[in-house]
Amino acid sequence: MEKGKRALWCVVIAAAVLALCSKCSPLYGFNDWMDANIFFTMGKSMMQGKVLYRDVFDHKGPLLYLVYGIGTLLDATGFAGVFAVEIGAFAAFLSLGLSTAERLLCKPLHPAWAAVPAAAIAASRAFSHGGSAEELLLPLLAAALYGLLVQVQNPRPMPLRQVFCHGLLAGCALWLKYTVLGFYLAWVLVLAAVYWHRGLRRQLAQSCGVYLGGMVLATLPWVVYFGLHGALGDWFTAYFYDNLFLYAGERGGLAALARHLWWAVRDSLPAAGLLALFLAWAFASHRRAAAASVAALAAGLALTSLMGGYLVYYGLVLAVFAPLGLAPLAALALPGRMPALARRAMPWGALAAAAVWCALLSPNRALRGRDAQTLPQLRFARTIAADPGDGLLNYGTLDGGFYTASGLLPPCRYFCVTNMPLEGQWEEQNTLLENARVSYIVALVDDLGVRFPGYTCIDQCSYDGGEGPVTWYLYRRQ
Repeated sequence: MEKGKRALWCVVIAAAVLALCSKCSPLYGFNDWMDANIFFTMGKSMMQGKVLYRDVFDHKGPLLYLVYGIGTLLDATGFAGVFAVEIGAFAAFLSLGLSTAERLLCKPLHPAWAAVPAAAIAASRAFSHGGSAEELLLPLLAAALYGLLVQVQNPRPMPLRQVFCHGLLAGCALWLKYTVLGFYLAWVLVLAAVYWHRGLRRQLAQSCGVYLGGMVLATLPWVVYFGLHGALGDWFTAYFYDNLFLYAGERGGLAALARHLWWAVRDSLPAAGLLALFLAWAFASHRRAAAASVAALAAGLALTSLMGGYLVYYGLVLAVFAPLGLAPLAALALPGRMPALARRAMPWGALAAAAVWCALLSPNRALRGRDAQTLPQLRFARTIAADPGDGLLNYGTLDGGFYTASGLLPPCRYFCVTNMPLEGQWEEQNTLLENARVSYIVALVDDLGVRFPGYTCIDQCSYDGGEGPVTWYLYRRQ
């Protein structure tokens, strides 16, 4: 099949499953997930001249905010732009996954097969609300997986330009969410073992240098960005020191890792089933080098992604291995294994089953089609738009999406209260309200009028965003 048609298939499949499963989709009206709205606010602030970490604070990687910032250029008060970015990233992931399965099977596959891992991932608990850092990491991880499995089967060394590209993508992953570095460390170790076994010592040394060069190139724009703004210290403190030493995670060593790995498998069970199917098939069909390489990558990824705390979407990165399960599934459709008619119908059956799976089993299905105008984010935004004044503050909790819906920029560095135990965020927010510096407050508590007499509650709205009922309160400066 022509590359253009194959790419179109992947885009259509990605758009279909994400439309049914991601809360960034127009079928959901508004993505009220607090993490996604933090990313949105950080990205929008960056695009409008604020400096990440110095002027607005969160603790994910700067590339994630840049990706969201690009989405805000397409839609500054909603998630249509982010949804477009999601589709592009997921389509790239599916295309790479399909290519990897074809390499293992030594046979071209109809692109409709991509619907199987697409549905297994998008309708899983680990997919969560849509728009997570883990979701956007999938094409980067899939590119590395494809490159390594090709090299395991190829007796010649990987061209240095490809090694450089893999290093560049590893650097991009580093600045999107550094907890996936275990995957890339395992990638380097597996490739080094292959080279060493084949006696390619000189090529190994060259490849290590070139790979690091790619990572440096991915890092250089951020060094320039933060350096020009005098924010190198803010960058490294927020992204590395705070995450490593302040972010609360579960301790417990290998016992915690085993528990989190079990939860990750539970939360992405269909994708984990596809990986298990591949490993069994690979060992049975004497593709043990490929199976061992995949197992090493999975172990490295789990070690750094799941060792600390656990949230439901952390396990989504393991879904990068789901397309490998297409190889044993498609092997059933080889000539001689089943009747020709059934063989031709199999990918189309997979496509239909994927659509039904996403429609009926997505954790977000109950929120699909809800009236967006009943959501507090859009309801409060209408009130604020009539007289925005000095803007608003999201007080005492994670970003509820009110900056997004209103189109306003945050008034301070700590525009919401994160999970980090940083006293400065409370001090800054309280000082702002004690001096009545903003016109509006949104909060999850109903007593701010007592604590800050300059404000009165003018509206409240209760709803369930999928994680239990909550009530938001809107306050206005008197």
